[in-house]
Amino acid sequence: MVIERILPGGQVTLPHDVQQAAGLAPGDTVTFRVTGEGTVEIRALPRLTLQDLLERYPIEGDIEEDMARQGWQEDAVKDIFGKSDE
Repeated sequence: MVIERILPGGQVTLPHDVQQAAGLAPGDTVTFRVTGEGTVEIRALPRLTLQDLLERYPIEGDIEEDMARQGWQEDAVKDIFGKSDE
């Protein structure tokens, strides 16, 4: 077990051993989900190419990125966890 402190900005450093055991690398994108009081699950999102992403989440027509981003993130959470996080 490793103990780390939460920094003032909310950051936590994942020790190298934890990163290695979880298969995480710098630049990976992760999701956080509270699973109980004092318990948080961290999952790495799959590493996908742009082609993979466009096939999985097609973009049809013009978009307003800021407005669409929330929907994309919700779709990705459903895809990974199999349900809404609400």
